[in-house]
Amino acid sequence: MRYITANQIFSGQSYLPSNTVVVLNDKNIVIDLIDKKQLDIGQIEHYNGIVSPGFINTHCHLELSHLKNNISQKTGIVNFALDVIKNRHNTNSELQLEAIDNADKHMYEQGIVAVGDISNTTMSLSKKKVSAIYYHTFVELIGLNPEKADSIFEHGLELTRQFTESHLSNSLVAHAPYTVSKELIERITTSCSQEKKPTSIHNQESVSENNFFISKRGDILNLYANLNIPIDFFNPTSKTSLQSILNVLNTDINTLLVHNTFTNAQDIEIANQIHKHLFWCLCPNANLYIENTLPNIELLLEMNCILTLGTDSLASNANLSIIDEINTIKKHYPAINIETLLQMATYNGAKFLGIENTFGSIKINTACGLNLITENRGLFEVKKLS
Repeated sequence: MRYITANQIFSGQSYLPSNTVVVLNDKNIVIDLIDKKQLDIGQIEHYNGIVSPGFINTHCHLELSHLKNNISQKTGIVNFALDVIKNRHNTNSELQLEAIDNADKHMYEQGIVAVGDISNTTMSLSKKKVSAIYYHTFVELIGLNPEKADSIFEHGLELTRQFTESHLSNSLVAHAPYTVSKELIERITTSCSQEKKPTSIHNQESVSENNFFISKRGDILNLYANLNIPIDFFNPTSKTSLQSILNVLNTDINTLLVHNTFTNAQDIEIANQIHKHLFWCLCPNANLYIENTLPNIELLLEMNCILTLGTDSLASNANLSIIDEINTIKKHYPAINIETLLQMATYNGAKFLGIENTFGSIKINTACGLNLITENRGLFEVKKLS
């Protein structure tokens, strides 16, 4: 039995009373929250800092871990995508698996207890089966040609079956509006609704994405030209990418919009009116790595968006660390308090994944994990306590 307290204990949504002690059994399950007056002082582990639930990384690409330091920075989304396509298969499977293993260990050491992980293959499956981290695998589909929607969808279902047979939580997701047809998005989100599972989509990661939908101009055309993929069938909508796809998203399921770097107030207002189960994921270090800019996080908060945090991949980030994402936000948006950031990193992420009864909150009968958050010279640090 362990009895843990700190200067402050953050439940996942708010601070608990200052005299609270978290009681863990030998399996690291929270079995009680009690007043420290009920204990001898020698029984209590007291920490200077904030104790919080373990972190939830809602957007990761574990299978791209072997691309660390191999992709050029600040080149924009099109050049980034082309670099990933060019390099992702240049490493043998043994080294890819080793990189996946190292990334998984690092996330665990950084206090991450659950991950929403994008997968295009089953490369990460063997690690997920034995990992100490809870994974929900988002099997990602790509295909802008509506005539290919059925065959791509069936291929995705086959991949999900393999994760299901390994008793791993999973669901289908679309890559992005500019790479997935509306017909395929509708099939994906309808399937998720039928199975009552969450889904996600990369959203407005670049100016070129919006330009592509508004006028069929910009760098996205260069992407398809470089890949020798004809897109004569695509017609611009005169709307931003998010506004162009909202009508085909199933509004009954938790849906994560990832990045939101170039999302404006009108996008947010319309999206929140149409879809009542939206979550908005921030991956600030990846945004700086690829586009050298950040989303308007204060606007998202002002408009009552439910925000989560993600790391993206080691193709677009130096580390898979939620505390690093928190520090980047604090650097650029110092007015955002740590309580708000910790809720993004814990409860909100768990709520999106539908695992809030196990993770994301310090409450009785959960194995939420405990992190100690301290501040050193203006930077937050994390230490895993359980």
